[in-house]
Amino acid sequence: MLGARVAVVGSLNADVTLPVEHLPGPGETVLTRGPAHLAFGGKGANQAAAAAAFGGQVAMIGRVGNDDNGHRIVADLAARGIDCSGVLLTDGERTGTAMIAVDRAGENLIIVDPGANSRLEPRDVAAAPLAQTTVLLVQLEIPLPAVAAAVRASQALVVLNPAPAMPIDPAILEFVHVLVPNRSELAALAGARLPGSLDGIARLASKIADATDIVVTLGEDGALVVPGDGGPATHIAAPRTDVTDGTGAGDCFCGSLAVLLAEGADLASAARVAVAAATISTTGRGARGRLPGRPEAEQLAAGLRGEQADS
Repeated sequence: MLGARVAVVGSLNADVTLPVEHLPGPGETVLTRGPAHLAFGGKGANQAAAAAAFGGQVAMIGRVGNDDNGHRIVADLAARGIDCSGVLLTDGERTGTAMIAVDRAGENLIIVDPGANSRLEPRDVAAAPLAQTTVLLVQLEIPLPAVAAAVRASQALVVLNPAPAMPIDPAILEFVHVLVPNRSELAALAGARLPGSLDGIARLASKIADATDIVVTLGEDGALVVPGDGGPATHIAAPRTDVTDGTGAGDCFCGSLAVLLAEGADLASAARVAVAAATISTTGRGARGRLPGRPEAEQLAAGLRGEQADS
């Protein structure tokens, strides 16, 4: 298979999506406005699927339960051309599950039961097909020891999506070349309040890790690229679109970004196309309902500009 070589170490889930009028607040019960929908997700698997749709040569490393959902998830990824030899079936453990509420505006609320994802161990990563990988893409829906083992063992460019938000050992960040948090994840990493302005985001990002490039995803506001060399930050505005479901947009961004970086694109250019890809993904339902290919994303990205943000 031709294309960029991307290895994804991360989670694989069965997603149950519930359409609601509005997202529930604390203590509130909300009825669905339609039937529940079962699909496949997990940040790791979503990012692998997005990278494959974008034309990358992708390997997936993780764990699923030795159950019906686990077998179906692996079959789905394999049908997308993804090497699943590093996905392990786990006896006596259920496949991870995510419950996703989505309102009419496309905003979502997600609760994850890790299941077999919590059983991924450093030795699983050590035995995975990582040779000749150009970019390693990792998230935090798997145990931190497995994350640490992956980034330390890799000879590739390491991209870390620190989701869900949580503090991370600085020793792990030393091995990360590109960090891709959203605003709340950035605040959790820094132990600070959520920044409101682009300038505030850039300043906070510059304090996270020395020499690490950071791309902060901003939802409908696009992304902010903060170079690790202290250079000026670049804001990439997202094109306007009618959002159907924002679930998985960040995963689409990460998967597309990884492929572009594996091909040697500079970070700002890669982020511009990834913003376009993520925007397109919000026009479909579910985390993988609308994964764009390269030509469509590049055509939309051609109209996007990056503007420097003071930091």
